[in-house]
Amino acid sequence: MSESPEVTHTEFTGKLITIRTKKSFEDVTGALESLFAQVDLKKLADMTTAGDQAGIQKYFEDISGDHEFSIFFHLDQGSTQRLAGYPINCRFYLLGNAVIVNGLFEFGAMAGLGAPVRVCISQTDGEDVRIDVDEPTAFFSQFPELRDSKVPGILDKDLINHLVAFAS
Repeated sequence: MSESPEVTHTEFTGKLITIRTKKSFEDVTGALESLFAQVDLKKLADMTTAGDQAGIQKYFEDISGDHEFSIFFHLDQGSTQRLAGYPINCRFYLLGNAVIVNGLFEFGAMAGLGAPVRVCISQTDGEDVRIDVDEPTAFFSQFPELRDSKVPGILDKDLINHLVAFAS
């Protein structure tokens, strides 16, 4: 007979950052996708399997350049929603840097719940484009183990500044 798992509930205060712009959905997503390179997940998996830590660091330095971040994944949810009759454009991204994030994972694997960072760019017909992201410091505050990491503050400053620039 197995023992019942321990289940805990942790309340925390989150903070949603919403950036609104008159720019078109295509302009905002295009700006993000032209600045942030798409991570080749197969290449990353192969380097990981080979234990090539130096290669991974170099790869992310090469594709991230001065802006530090890359697109790990994106999903165009709007096209499916339009088929269902909802007049929206919506694209969801996972943005991050595999080297910087080590400064979270050294404190605990639960960092993977928020890293890479989730960003949603959306527009309902007739409305402004909006960029929504959970503020990293608020999101990661739910994990006491991560309190000594400097990464959430870096994400707050650098990633949010990039998102604001896409909307400007």
